[in-house]
Amino acid sequence: MLPVPTPAAKFAFGGCVTVLVTALIANSPTTAVLATGGLLGLALSLALTVAASRRMRRQRIELSWWHAHGATALGAAAVVGVPFEVCCELRNRSGRSLWLSGLSPLVPQGTHVLMPDQPSVWLAAATRTQVTFKVLADAAGRVVLQGLSVSAPGPLSLFSSPLYFPSPLTIKVLPQAAHRPVRTPADNTARSVERPGQTSIRRRGDGTELRELREHQPGDAFRSIAWKASAKRGKLLVREVEREVQDTLYLVVDISGSMRGGRLGRRRLDRSIELAAFFARDALERGDQVGLIATDGRIVEHVAPGDGLSHMLRIYDALLATTEVVAADLTEATDEEVEELVARYLRQQEGLDFRRPGRPNTKLLVEHARRALGDDPRVRHIEASDLEHAYLRRFCQVRGIPVPYRSHTRAFGKARGLGQAMLAAAGKTRVPRTIVTLSDFDEISSLEALRKPMSLVRTRAHRLVAVYPRDHLDAGGEVGLEQTAHQVLKLAEERRQEQLRRFFARARVPTVGVTPDAHPMHVVARVLGAKSDSPLGVMEGAMKEGVKRVASNEGASRKGLGFA
Repeated sequence: MLPVPTPAAKFAFGGCVTVLVTALIANSPTTAVLATGGLLGLALSLALTVAASRRMRRQRIELSWWHAHGATALGAAAVVGVPFEVCCELRNRSGRSLWLSGLSPLVPQGTHVLMPDQPSVWLAAATRTQVTFKVLADAAGRVVLQGLSVSAPGPLSLFSSPLYFPSPLTIKVLPQAAHRPVRTPADNTARSVERPGQTSIRRRGDGTELRELREHQPGDAFRSIAWKASAKRGKLLVREVEREVQDTLYLVVDISGSMRGGRLGRRRLDRSIELAAFFARDALERGDQVGLIATDGRIVEHVAPGDGLSHMLRIYDALLATTEVVAADLTEATDEEVEELVARYLRQQEGLDFRRPGRPNTKLLVEHARRALGDDPRVRHIEASDLEHAYLRRFCQVRGIPVPYRSHTRAFGKARGLGQAMLAAAGKTRVPRTIVTLSDFDEISSLEALRKPMSLVRTRAHRLVAVYPRDHLDAGGEVGLEQTAHQVLKLAEERRQEQLRRFFARARVPTVGVTPDAHPMHVVARVLGAKSDSPLGVMEGAMKEGVKRVASNEGASRKGLGFA
């Protein structure tokens, strides 16, 4: 790459040209000679800078960098919204001293380098120096720093040679739930689901705390009858009690294309990942079990229920995997486009050109990907047309090469995927579970397709709650047609949200809308323990409120005030 002129060189060149033109107009040979000498000096500086940059590329300059781990609740890792440090070490093994300026790491979209000025270092011969960068990530996922770009100033600092040190550095950025202080979970040693926990579940018969007295119903145990109270009231009453047991929380996260629109860090998927992480942390610290399913037309990620804070690491890995999907049925890129992506990356990053006239050489690309990945077992789990392109897609995933995600679920199967995920979360057990779905329920042709799986989940005595992210659609300072368009979108979104609430209320499934500025812990408290320690009590209260809301809306519709 040719040297880049600095502002001083541009100013000097402009001045010399102006003086030369003036001298020619004024017919002044002395001034013309001086201006020509200045231009020759600039040309000499450019030639010396080119020679120095070529010599520098041949010299032995090494780059090594690493993540200066920060302390989180579960160990050392980066966290969304919390600056972390990247330490960079440059080693000069040659016999010449170097002056490097404009050091800047190459970061992906949604990641920022926090520094007021690009640092400069003096690298003496046979020495090393270290520079620290502060980096901030807007969203959870894997951040791949591809390399370090620097500039080597030439003589008189009139020109600078841009240099690039390719060295991929991968950093996991966890959700904000990882930054919470650790709360000691319940001491659970047994494997039984009925072992002690911190979740209150309503039971008939034996228990530790009386919940209420109610009338006897067919199927109630004989030993649960409260004889003294029945004698006073003149009818059979049954004791409804609570006991502390270990609950199982299953999180169903929608990762479809409608969840990925918007700015990185403010997308619906980013908010759902944060909510899922807070739900999981809270449940594990209660001593409960947590499982996770990510779905988009099919189940993409599945983490079986487990307990203990060590299980949280599996939850984090599954959540981060939803941000780097490369499967052929979930992404827009065809096999030929993936080959182009890999070939372009290798040419720019490693200086390897595997192209042949017309298109990249697939065989050479696959061989290079195999050498880079080694014996990676995850390759065989990637959906692709064949094993060769599975290697290329896995290479994109490892090196942080973005593969565009599908904007629409294939064959409009979003409802089918959500239903399969709900049934998988319910399983075949009759022990009650808490299933929380995190989805916008957008781009579903008919919500009625969800009624059957939700009914099956409820008939198995599981508790189901729907959490959906809501967007702020304010017009801001816009006027005219843009303001009108915002108003139309706002009304359409409000109508859709009202239809969601009415549908889930009829299905006796409570819903919780989450705005972009809502704190995840407030949502967790509202769903799992806002008014009572019992999740069932909270959900029943929300369910009653939903039924009342539907009834009021239907009454308003009859008066011409509601939605059609």
